[in-house]
Amino acid sequence: MPRKIITDELKQEIINYYLSKPMTLSDVGHHFDLSNPTIGKILKDCPKYAKAKIFNPELNESYFNVIDTEAKAYFIGLLISDGNVFKENNGSNRQASISITLDLNDDYILTAFKNELQTNTQISNDGRGCGTIAVRSDKMAEDLIQYGIVPRKSFITFLPKNIQNDLMPHLIRGIFDGDGSIQAKLNPSTNKYLHAFSFCGSHQLMEDIANYCYTTLKLSQLPKVYDYKDRTLSEIKIQNIADMIIFGEWIYNKATIYLSRKYNTYLQFKEHYKNFNKQDNPELTN
Repeated sequence: MPRKIITDELKQEIINYYLSKPMTLSDVGHHFDLSNPTIGKILKDCPKYAKAKIFNPELNESYFNVIDTEAKAYFIGLLISDGNVFKENNGSNRQASISITLDLNDDYILTAFKNELQTNTQISNDGRGCGTIAVRSDKMAEDLIQYGIVPRKSFITFLPKNIQNDLMPHLIRGIFDGDGSIQAKLNPSTNKYLHAFSFCGSHQLMEDIANYCYTTLKLSQLPKVYDYKDRTLSEIKIQNIADMIIFGEWIYNKATIYLSRKYNTYLQFKEHYKNFNKQDNPELTN
């Protein structure tokens, strides 16, 4: 077979083809029936696509560059509390991995995350009732640093200050959905209705959330940060009925993405106290 002549026109055609969409050098070589070394020489001055782009070409790697929507703020919160960033430090060229793991019953949140990132990554099942979605992107991992979302972040998380105020309810709702809970049930042994919003996380994150909510929402009580001797994470609780309603209405106002099971528990709480009146029931404010 005669050797193919590499003309200037062919070189430009190869360059244009490579720049048309993310692909490997092997893909280009296969398309033009040329060897990888030859393609490498022709494309030596062209910026190379990251592997994440090649195998996930629609992935929006700049998604977290600017937080300007409800969904972005919510997922920042969820990543702070229940996400993971992993970067191999053994000299590997593999890109950083960003992942979220939730109960499979909550996989609609993972699907929303998948759709927001425009990724073709599939939600995996760990066989223990949890689902995970993970994407690889050094760019995304770099953007997440400014929000304290880094490898081994559990004990150093904080509440980001670089989020616009109107998006803070969505961010804190994301943190709540990841590492928070709401209690609203009758204790049959005491016949008392138990109620509380609670968060757990690093001491700094708990202190930040407590101070932000107390100041911004004008809560009647500053949530106390509990540092338990037998636990590695701290906790805060909002238990005053009026404060719970203020907080709940704040995080769920105009919300379109949230864990339904927690929201439904909040609605049960509101239903139980729909006729609540501080003056008539002063003992219920504790």
